Amino acid sequence: MSSSFIVGLGSHHGDDQAGWLVMDRLQQRNFPPQQMTRLRHPIDLLDVIDTEMSLVICDACYGSGNPGRIHQGVWSAENSPDQILGPRRDESGLSLIPQVHSGSHTLPLIEVLMLGRQLGCGPSFAKIWTIEGGMWAPGTSPSTAIQAAAAVVAEAIWEQTFHA
Repeated sequence: MSSSFIVGLGSHHGDDQAGWLVMDRLQQRNFPPQQMTRLRHPIDLLDVIDTEMSLVICDACYGSGNPGRIHQGVWSAENSPDQILGPRRDESGLSLIPQVHSGSHTLPLIEVLMLGRQLGCGPSFAKIWTIEGGMWAPGTSPSTAIQAAAAVVAEAIWEQTFHA
């Protein structure tokens, strides 16, 4: 496998900037620019991914938590196609992270990953980090909770990439 390739998904809609904020933090840490990109829509992943990648995706989500709550999971082509498995387990043995915010996305992230696999251009798994958002108004700044969580996620990605 090649080195990790980090993708930050986002838009200019308040807390939906979470993925982009993670990229900003990694850029400040001098993460290699050729190993990261910012995208607006999950479908754009098909232009930058390949089967040999160790893919890490950062995005905003909404679910059961307060803004700033961080989730980490793994999508795998071998699991149920609509699931992102997280580290916490329930009685069934599975833990799903909340739905990735798709208000500005034409195709949801998981569908794009599945399509990539079907087309033979996508990786067999992806690590996915999401940050719970709460404010999605166009042109607004991300909340302080999102900014703080993005710093935590960026540091975790840095550590996993360079000190694993």
